[in-house]
Amino acid sequence: MGELSVAIDLLKKGWNVYEPVVDDHGVDLVAEKNNTTHYVQVKSHSHSKYQQSKPSIEIRLRKPSKANIMAVPMEMHRCICYIPIMTGQVFFSIAYREAKNKQNAHRQWYEDYLEVPE
Repeated sequence: MGELSVAIDLLKKGWNVYEPVVDDHGVDLVAEKNNTTHYVQVKSHSHSKYQQSKPSIEIRLRKPSKANIMAVPMEMHRCICYIPIMTGQVFFSIAYREAKNKQNAHRQWYEDYLEVPE
């Protein structure tokens, strides 16, 4: 799942989707709906055996981006998370199951990001 999956999901949710000709600002897709425009960066991840043992997915933004939404396809749950990017933020962690130590305070759960902010 990648950019095409995100574009299909956005279209199903009623967004108009555009794809930039070049990727020089870290924007993979542009989504527009009801006078709201989002610049979307799609972040795919591998789901290796190592990743399966972890209770969350950790993502780093490697270069400056004009994107204001990060779309993360969650292959194991067959959904896509839409996470607002705050200015200067470069690290995200999305939990998809409880950690072994049962610490749940201050965790960001994938279910909280299934809808695109309008």
